[in-house]
Amino acid sequence: DDNNDGFLDKPRITQYNVGNRWKYQSGDYIFHGGIGAIKELRKSGQINHNVNASDVPFRIRLETDRYEAYAKNAYVFDHDKGSNIALLVSGSMHQLDAGYGHKLYDVNEKNLYASLVYETNISDIHNISAGISFNHDYLGQSYRTVNDKDANILRQNDKETVPGIYAQYTYKLGEKLTVMPGLRWDYSSLYGGFFTPRLHAKYSPNEMLSLRASAGKGYRTPHALAENITLLASGRTIVIDPELEQEEAWNIGLSAALKIFIKEKSLSLNADYFFTDFYNQMVVNFDGACGPHTLSFENLHGKSFSHTLQIDATYPFFKGFSATCAFRINDVRCTYDGVLRQKPLTSRYKGLMTFSYTTPLELWQFDVTGQLNGDGELYDGSKYPAYFMLQAQITREFRHFSIYLGGENLTNYIINDPILHAHHPWSPSFDATQIWGPVTGIMGYIGIRLKFEKL
Repeated sequence: DDNNDGFLDKPRITQYNVGNRWKYQSGDYIFHGGIGAIKELRKSGQINHNVNASDVPFRIRLETDRYEAYAKNAYVFDHDKGSNIALLVSGSMHQLDAGYGHKLYDVNEKNLYASLVYETNISDIHNISAGISFNHDYLGQSYRTVNDKDANILRQNDKETVPGIYAQYTYKLGEKLTVMPGLRWDYSSLYGGFFTPRLHAKYSPNEMLSLRASAGKGYRTPHALAENITLLASGRTIVIDPELEQEEAWNIGLSAALKIFIKEKSLSLNADYFFTDFYNQMVVNFDGACGPHTLSFENLHGKSFSHTLQIDATYPFFKGFSATCAFRINDVRCTYDGVLRQKPLTSRYKGLMTFSYTTPLELWQFDVTGQLNGDGELYDGSKYPAYFMLQAQITREFRHFSIYLGGENLTNYIINDPILHAHHPWSPSFDATQIWGPVTGIMGYIGIRLKFEKL
């Protein structure tokens, strides 16, 4: 608790993570499979010695158990045409028991997914792939508050089954032009049938320039608390619209990659632009029409969109030394209670600069990264400032191992009062969800990597 606000700056985490993967191939048959399990316990909240004897400390506890398995099967019919059929099956079980002060949220999710895909090259120019898919989701949720009149705010079991079919055609004219239109149709047991078209295109007139474009439509089933569990770390009253609709959006993307030779070295330039336009969206509304100190999950009434533009450049100044610079502009807006405004806690721009140097014998490597995080808005429309962070690392290579030493947040930038009303955690004004920057200062680390070579 470096800032002495009575709360841990980082959670205490205990995690057990086990897994195993297999790969088998015999003739034209290929199999990949795996299983995994995670057990994790996170604890955070107030520290005992910062709590008055008459008060109950605000505790945060998240206990997670997850099990998953997958199997990929593929059989090649014709190697010359690349004709093959593949079956993918995966399943998972996820149990989370969470407590944020008096707010208790338990969720039990089970998922089963299967996909059967057939692909073949009709010729050197034409390729087609088609398949069927099946997805089943079960989500059991329980949200309640302790010592509150709202003893059981949410208790429901959601089930959604979505079978679907899809096809994709690829036209490839040498290395210059590739066009990939696709279409799929799905039927949701909750929302009915819907189409999702998409189109990808790439044009490379020469080795120096590459142009890409993409467009498509997307649908998504929203789950208010499961996707926004961290927002429970506040004193706000939770309000969930019982008629949340399926999210629907169009996406458009454009990108260009250019190589320019300067002093016999290649300068790589990239520019990317993406636009997302929501027809419907689950909106997280803070202190809106439901009243002050509320957090409501509701359907979109108005516009919601996102513009993102990024430009980056990489250049090797001399042997062993290279630099990368990148800058991104974000314009993310959503309608809240009839007013179109910038989405809270979304930086309007970001910048990145990295320098890397490796000695001629590759025994030493030096890396320095500077990151500029732009300003943005908080829930009430007030602004938070831009800030700069610096990271560095030195690595020494040996034959069978390497040692590295580094530091993060070397500028020691820390935001003041990250938790609002931390001294009154049981009040409606308490809020630990508007942390827009680092809460810990300079951190150093040292590590070792071992290398095992097959004899």
